Amino acid sequence: MLPILHQVFGSTLVVAGLIVLPLPIPFGLIMLTIGFALLAPYIPAVRRLIRYLRAKWPKFDETLRRYHHRFPPVIKSTIDQTHPTAPAE
Repeated sequence: MLPILHQVFGSTLVVAGLIVLPLPIPFGLIMLTIGFALLAPYIPAVRRLIRYLRAKWPKFDETLRRYHHRFPPVIKSTIDQTHPTAPAE
């Protein structure tokens, strides 16, 4: 039941994030980030996207690793699975 909730909530956040992305306040980016983090354990394409973004932007990767201990378990596992040097699936 929990994976279904993660997928529904993650998809909702991604869609809502895309809708509010043009606003001057960066709520859209925050919603997209959380939505993709919730979807990554279940959708390999999202995992590849996050791995690519982390390899492309080292500061983004560094920030994720710095705050790793503060996230809930599902996002911690996503951070571990999408590390740029981790073996691809």
